[in-house]
Amino acid sequence: MTTQTRSESAAVARAPSISEADAEIEARVFEIAEREPNSIWEAQDEVSDAISRSGIHFEGRALHVSLRPLAIDSRMADYLSATAELAIKLLDVAAELYCSNEEVQKLFPAYKHLRHWITSLPKHRPIVTICRLDGLFGSDGHYKIIETNTEGPGGVILNALVPRVWSGVQNPLTRGLLLDVRKQPFVNDSSCFVRELALAHRLATGRELKTAAVVNFRGRFTNEVDLIVNGLRDAGANAVAVDITAMKRTHRGLVGPDGELIELVYNKLDVRDIIGVGECRDYLDACAAQEVVSINPWISQWVLSDKAILAVLSDDRFSSHFSTEQLEFIERHIPWTRLVGAGITTDAQRRKVELINYIRENRANLVLKPSNATRGEHVLVGRLTSPEVWEVHVQRASRISYVVQEYIRPREVTTPHPPTRSIKKMPCGIDCYVFGGRLAGFQSRASLDPVMNIGRTGILLPVAIN
Repeated sequence: MTTQTRSESAAVARAPSISEADAEIEARVFEIAEREPNSIWEAQDEVSDAISRSGIHFEGRALHVSLRPLAIDSRMADYLSATAELAIKLLDVAAELYCSNEEVQKLFPAYKHLRHWITSLPKHRPIVTICRLDGLFGSDGHYKIIETNTEGPGGVILNALVPRVWSGVQNPLTRGLLLDVRKQPFVNDSSCFVRELALAHRLATGRELKTAAVVNFRGRFTNEVDLIVNGLRDAGANAVAVDITAMKRTHRGLVGPDGELIELVYNKLDVRDIIGVGECRDYLDACAAQEVVSINPWISQWVLSDKAILAVLSDDRFSSHFSTEQLEFIERHIPWTRLVGAGITTDAQRRKVELINYIRENRANLVLKPSNATRGEHVLVGRLTSPEVWEVHVQRASRISYVVQEYIRPREVTTPHPPTRSIKKMPCGIDCYVFGGRLAGFQSRASLDPVMNIGRTGILLPVAIN
């Protein structure tokens, strides 16, 4: 079990306020949009054109990047960094708890038949090498981690490229402000992500990385695959993109379709798609047996990325497995979350409640989410849902794998919205990328929908630090 020192705990005890620079940018959006709106759209078009010319896209479609950044100061960057890095250590505890505790395993019924793969933990810590923690700021001012994304999160390279392109455009919203996108490690160093993969291989094997594969399944979730493959090649590895079914387990190890031994794999797929697919067994076995360095291991792909992992952390039933400092961290940064099902639990104030009735009666303060879906699929925000629709989904959620989570009201920002060419007030969040246990950089998304997703009505706000 990992523990936090008191100095580490103190590092995340105080949440800084929104930066003065961001408040100034918010005011400028209104002012310039009213006084000289053409200047905003001319600059926005320059950003969009520069993104397009650079080859950045979202699964073959335009990636919408706003002229307006999200500006944070160095205190906020340090606060988020400390929070994210401690959260990764907490996931190590949760992973070990899953392997040993039957009550925890019951929160993940969909993976019962996969447990022999999942519980084969690697020796290295943190278990999660590449991760993106999605979050919002709660009413108490603290950053709340609402999703863990420990599988093969999107944006690991795009969010390093976008700020560099964006910063090359003359921007009326940031003129005269001291903002620096390169204070994020993965923006400052374009090889940050690939170097972390190579380091993971060296730590596991003691050898330099020579061959690697970015693994996909039936052409889904291909965004960034070409960028990752090219990055690995630039670093000197013989890298390919390959379908999961094209690899075979041999006495030499895992080999690709050309028979060449593969030393490292990066999983760029939806693990739900490969459950029960017999053609994938060789790959699943080889990764679980650690015959190939897999980023990330199966416990990360299935359990730690499942939204029910936040129920493990926030449920009083499991609090005895965490240190005092870890429990303080959970109290501040992990929202109340439960796997939906009939039975007695505790609410956010630690009062005993019958869960299904509690969900029905507290619709305005709750969110329903499929426990293992991606890209905001079927997420339902209670206060934006009619009682009738909510009731239908509560009944559905009690039969399949859903979680219920306390509603965290997102901050709103005013920003140009490129797809509609209008100035919109939109909810936004900030997400933290962690590579090898260390903060690598940030992502901020704003959306017309209550569920923020780039694949729907979402846009990226470059994150800049002052």
